[in-house]
Amino acid sequence: MNIKEREQDGVTIFTLEGRVDSEGAVDLDLALQAATAEGKYKLVLDMAQVRYINSAGLRTLADILTQCKDSEGDLKLVDLNPKVQRVFQIIGFDKFFSIYPAVEDSLAAF
Repeated sequence: MNIKEREQDGVTIFTLEGRVDSEGAVDLDLALQAATAEGKYKLVLDMAQVRYINSAGLRTLADILTQCKDSEGDLKLVDLNPKVQRVFQIIGFDKFFSIYPAVEDSLAAF
């Protein structure tokens, strides 16, 4: 999993590439935990290049969403691949996560 981080308008944006499987979920968790440890609770995940996510990845996202919301922030998801979006719909995560078509849309929602 390749993870790039940048800041824009007080929001931390992570661009993800690869599979969020058991190994990728660990990498993602480390990156997101490091951000929240620095007090960054307004997070965006650009997931356009993520083609697969498993339960470990979903658990990581749920944990970080809870941390962000508990600290007056949010975790917003961007540009989900249709297969990944279908997983979110099947398990009901589309009801908990804010999902946007583009990074600019997610930034405007903060």
